[in-house]
Amino acid sequence: VLGGKITASKYIRLACQRTLDWFKREDIYFDYADVDRKITFISKLKHSTGSHSGKPFILLPWQQWCVANIFGWKYKDTGYRVTKKALLFMARKCGKTAFASALALAHTLVDNEPNAEVELVANSRQQAGIALEHTQNFAESVDPKKKIFKRYRGYIKVPVTKSSIQVLSSDAMGNDGYNSSMFIIDEFHAMKTWD
Repeated sequence: VLGGKITASKYIRLACQRTLDWFKREDIYFDYADVDRKITFISKLKHSTGSHSGKPFILLPWQQWCVANIFGWKYKDTGYRVTKKALLFMARKCGKTAFASALALAHTLVDNEPNAEVELVANSRQQAGIALEHTQNFAESVDPKKKIFKRYRGYIKVPVTKSSIQVLSSDAMGNDGYNSSMFIIDEFHAMKTWD
């Protein structure tokens, strides 16, 4: 990207430059093993729809780069992730919901965070249902006997890590009590208000 071989916008070029600059920082490090675990886990998930149905979710290079930049950079003194917020814009029919579902499952099972709470939020109950279906199908593809992922009507539990993934529509967001360790908003561009 920075050499011009791949055409990219100004902001993509700036993000790529930031990645290279972060390797020079003294206060952070890149956790290769953690990123590899997440990418390996995601590659075991199998698609359940379209022309890729039944095939493993092999991340494209740009998706691997996203996973690396979200999960890979950590502070040396605490081990906490540097990236706390990520805004991913993807064109229509590029697998936004599938990618978000894979990230949610990787966080609940591979992130070594006990009691992780993942919220998948969408504008409507229908869109939220699509996100939940993708997540449940991915979970079932690696755990067909449901020993790791316990599926329920509106959420998924991971007893081994005491974690959960629940799907909410934007009209449910007025409720208190959420302690999200990962919060994914699907179809953010269509949100009617910042609320």
